[in-house]
Amino acid sequence: MQCAVIEFARNVCGLSANSTEFDLNTKDPVIYLMERWYDYKKESVEVRSESSHKGGTMRLGAYPCVLKEGTNALKAYRKKELSERHRHRYEFNNAYRGILTRHGLKISGLSPDGELVEMIEIEDHPWFVGCQFHPEFKSRPTDRIPCSGPYRSISKGKEIPVPLSGNRERREEQRHLGIDRGNNDSRYKGSGE
Repeated sequence: MQCAVIEFARNVCGLSANSTEFDLNTKDPVIYLMERWYDYKKESVEVRSESSHKGGTMRLGAYPCVLKEGTNALKAYRKKELSERHRHRYEFNNAYRGILTRHGLKISGLSPDGELVEMIEIEDHPWFVGCQFHPEFKSRPTDRIPCSGPYRSISKGKEIPVPLSGNRERREEQRHLGIDRGNNDSRYKGSGE
């Protein structure tokens, strides 16, 4: 998400944008080292600065995200609130929210207090979704990343499907409805079957 925001700010908004992780003196720090935020896990306000020791200052582990109505993110995840894992210390700079959203960047997911941008989309794009968290940290071969399936369908010129797999609740629902997602290919069965 961070590099997508930088590129959008440069190429759509015409800013001299960058992240302070890459350039401390950037004119338009659309991604920056956030100095103060509420840590939901510790239930306290965290504080740091560019000059503070970086050890132990990452936003690390699962954090909540609230998805906005009418977004591709909500279509993909099929639930308004989710919890995804993070591993970063740089964040979307809210000072640029106005100019970026006026030019078509849609903020589709936020922390519960509305301060941390968790997901973005591009207004007129069929499927451009970026996320601050790492959805791959919770995915498994049989439990794919929810936002990847619609991307694959759209890239093939298909409609956004209702996901047939994704989370345990959905798989239970599929079993109840008699939808078999198992692999019937004999190459994947044990010997002697």
